[in-house]
Amino acid sequence: MLIYLLSILLFSQPEVISETIETTAEISLAKVTTTAQYSSLMISILLYNTIAMVVACTGSAFMLYIHKLILSEFKVRHGSRFYNQISRIFEQVLKPLILLYIWAVLKIKPEISNILRSELDEKSNDSIWFCSIYKKEDYTLFAYTVPYAVPILVLIANGTLIGILFAYTNFINAHAGFVELGLEGAIIGIGYAWTFFISSIILHGLIEIPVILFAVAIGYRFAKIQSSAVIENNMFSSDYYNELKKDVNKINEITTNFLMSPYLWTFLILGYMFLAMAAFIEVNYTPLLAEWAIDQYYILVQMRYS
Repeated sequence: MLIYLLSILLFSQPEVISETIETTAEISLAKVTTTAQYSSLMISILLYNTIAMVVACTGSAFMLYIHKLILSEFKVRHGSRFYNQISRIFEQVLKPLILLYIWAVLKIKPEISNILRSELDEKSNDSIWFCSIYKKEDYTLFAYTVPYAVPILVLIANGTLIGILFAYTNFINAHAGFVELGLEGAIIGIGYAWTFFISSIILHGLIEIPVILFAVAIGYRFAKIQSSAVIENNMFSSDYYNELKKDVNKINEITTNFLMSPYLWTFLILGYMFLAMAAFIEVNYTPLLAEWAIDQYYILVQMRYS
């Protein structure tokens, strides 16, 4: 809502912003409607909600396999001077973004700066980090924070989309009501927006939203366990490939234990069942509830002016 309001205040053509948001909404729903052409709408909704649930709770774990790829890539750098030069140029281009990322992380968790404070000398020529513009402390910070990315991004993406669409519905209906009846019409328009929006999500949302939030919580919990292991075991602090490989294997062991854990699979099975129930309700009963709620709202408005 705040993003939408600021866009109207900062730009002289709010209708362009509204059109952009409407297009965004259509794009976000396009995957469901397109898939529904080849199956039922319920199956399409269930498919994408299941994907969101699985990504939210396991995405952090799968992301950690990137350590093995990065370590292998560093080894290749030591064997090819040309490739190393190209890689360093690429790192230099991305450095402003990396510094911004590190600044944001340290603002959120300033205690990390004390943990990662370097007490080491300059990188030696035989160090695996010598081929990079970054220090081992930078990579430790990366290893500490990277698993948090998935659950946080899932919340931001879904929360932002829902918030903007809700704000868009409010402003459009308030504007239409204001044109017809002035300030009182704007209030009626907002009332219509709230009635439509809430009735359109509350029935299946009471099941669907908690499942997604639980999935995010599980992903966040895993991220916390993995990040604590990085600091407590002083991982990725060595200069040598074989030692770093042991750290990667330890991270992979933690990741595998999580992905194979009974509680994760119990949640995935139960979550799928609840999402199937939510999809059934969304297709068969949510439209009826929304239609009934709008009819009741119109009756209240007519009673107000009768």
